[in-house]
Formats: sequence, C-alpha cells, structure tokens
Amino acid sequence: MGNEVKGSTENKIENETETSVDLMQKPEVDAARFFKLVDSSVRGLRECRLIAAAFELGVFEALKVPLSAGVLAEKLGCDPVLMPHFCEALHSLGFLDRFEEGTHEEEEKAQMQEKSEGESEGRYEGKPSDHGVNPDHEVKNHGAVYLVSELSATYLLESSPFSQKHYLAERLRNVELWVRLPQIMKRGPEIVEKGPFFGEVVQCMAENARCGLLQETVKVVLENVDFTKVKKLLDLGGGHGLYAIAFAKLNENLQAFVFDLPPVTQKTKDFIEKYGASRVDIIPGDFFNDEIGSGYDVIFSSFNPGGKVPSLIPKISKALTPGGVFVTRQIPDENMKSSPLLSLDWNLWTFEDVKKGGSGYSFENSVPFSEYIEMLDSHGLEVFRVLDMNDGSRIVFAWKVA
Repeated sequence: MGNEVKGSTENKIENETETSVDLMQKPEVDAARFFKLVDSSVRGLRECRLIAAAFELGVFEALKVPLSAGVLAEKLGCDPVLMPHFCEALHSLGFLDRFEEGTHEEEEKAQMQEKSEGESEGRYEGKPSDHGVNPDHEVKNHGAVYLVSELSATYLLESSPFSQKHYLAERLRNVELWVRLPQIMKRGPEIVEKGPFFGEVVQCMAENARCGLLQETVKVVLENVDFTKVKKLLDLGGGHGLYAIAFAKLNENLQAFVFDLPPVTQKTKDFIEKYGASRVDIIPGDFFNDEIGSGYDVIFSSFNPGGKVPSLIPKISKALTPGGVFVTRQIPDENMKSSPLLSLDWNLWTFEDVKKGGSGYSFENSVPFSEYIEMLDSHGLEVFRVLDMNDGSRIVFAWKVA
C-alpha cells in the first residue's frame, strides 16, 4: 500500500513538472510575424467593410452638409449609439472631417440650408480636428459635427467628375468572390460571360482612367507620336473609349474608332455622347474572330485582354498604314509574378469560352509580354521606344516598316 501511494505521488510530481515545462516553453517561430499578418488582414477587412457600409448607407451624400452623429443616425435610420463610433472610424481614415466649434448653430444652419437649396455642397468654415485619432480612445465627441473630407468629396460623391462609385462597387464584388474562396477552391473558378462582364466593368475602368492614368498616357503618346500627321486611329479593345475621345479632342482632323464587344460599345456610345466626341465612332465585334478595319495611322491598345496573344499581331500589322504606329500598354510578366495574391485573384474566375493563363491578366494563348514584343518585328513592326511607367506597366511603340 505504501509503495503504491509513493509511486502515485512520484507520478503526480513528474506530471506537474512536465506541465510546468510545457507552459513556460515558447514557440521556436517568433509569434510577432504571425499576429502581424493576421491582425493586418483583419484590419484591412474592417476598413473595407466600413467604407462599403458608409457608401451603402448614404453617409457621404448625407454629409455634404455638416451634421452631428445623432442627427445623421436619425436621418439614415441608424442606431444612435453606434453612429458616433462609425463616424469616428471614418474620420480616422480621412473620409470625414470633424468640427468641434459652433456645433449646434452650424447644424441648425446646415439643416435650413439643405431644405432651401437641396443637398448643398458648401464647406463648413469651423476648425477641423486632426485625423490622427487613436483608434482605441473613447468616443466623447457627442457634440461634434461631421462633413465629407476633400478625399471623399472628390472620389465618393456622385456629383464629382472623379467619382469612383463604380470602382468601389467592382472592388466589393471582388471581396464577395474571396468570401466564397473555400467553395471556389473545391469546385473550380467561377464562370462569367464576357459581354456582361466587360459591359459592367467598363464604367469602373473609365473612372480609374479619369484619375491620372488617361492624362499620363495621352501625354506620353503625344511625346512619341507626331499626331499632326495622324488622320485615322483605332482604340483596340478600347472599352469606354476615353483614350480615343481624348486623342480626337487634341486633333481636329482625326477620325477615331473604338473596337470592342457589342455590350461594351453600347456603353462607349454613352461616353462619346457625354463628351461630345462627334469624330469618334464604334466598331462592335470580337477581335479574335472579326476584322478590325484598315488604313489606320495609329492603333492604340491599353491593358487589352488580347494584348499578349501572338495571333492578333498579323491582324494589327495588316490594319496599319505603312509608317503607321502600334502603341500597346501591358503589365510585364515579371511584375505580375511578384504578386501571388493577384495571380490567385485572376484565376478565381474565368470566361466560358476562353481559358486564362496562369499569371495575372494572361490567357491560354498568351505569351510573356517581352516575347510578344519580340514577335512584332517578324510581322514588319519595328519597336522604336519602350517606356516603364510608374504604375508598373510598360508602353511599347512600334512603327510599320514601309
């Protein structure tokens, strides 16, 4: 009996010692990296859903005039307890300005102004607080009023010429795609129809282009091509047609054409009408199967899905006049491969009748962009300028040998 008790006691002490050792043992891999990755990912998700919710609820449109969180909550039918925290979170990201002086007077004035003038876009002249808000601080600014910041007024108000509402909607659709990632990993990429897809995304691409990409690209092209001699231009896979419209505006003797899928060119018509571009026309079709026309002095192609497909090169060369210039802009493969997440994103969905390539923005019949450029020469297109742009893309200029 004594030996049994002694043995039991020794085992208990031994187990306690092992437990103590296990408890005090740290992982060999530093935990800081793991927690940083997870926490930054969750933070990004929170910020994304915050912006999406604010846009969906109409917060930015409502705050074209200064309102307190309480009045805003009542106006939008939201919870009055959550709204101050919601506004502070948007303020911390720079999407809202916060004013703490003359609150009640300004709020009453804003409400009267809204009734008499509609959704006024006048700016509040009070003193804004800093955006450097501690995210963990207690919200005590119940008397403060909020107003759209210059950032959100520029990019999130519908009335702004630089509104990114379609871009935001497209980004949110992409987020929903990632929400379904486990299911997609099991059943394979989601299938989408080309026409409807590009018809929807063309608005997003147009909004992006208006924020610097269009202006930069047109400037670079004009610096490398003598547009005084250009009479006929083709924007191949041109989507919204803003590039063709801009080129036509800069040369009164230029006739420009935008070639794209029929559902897309229906949207192109809207942009042509919006900007009064009478010398820009559309050519509906599928450039993989249909003729693209002829007699062009310039064929321009920017981020064209077929921009790395060799089978299109003979068609492009044939459509150019002798001495004509082919301008193409794409993301080089080496830049795409540096982002495995982007490549995964590209492969989460595909078109019904077109298979994609492994890397981002490539298709089954695509070749690396550098290889594509080397192929131009074999079809009478001589490269005379290659420029790397700030966004990671590359613009290549080639003229058709007479």
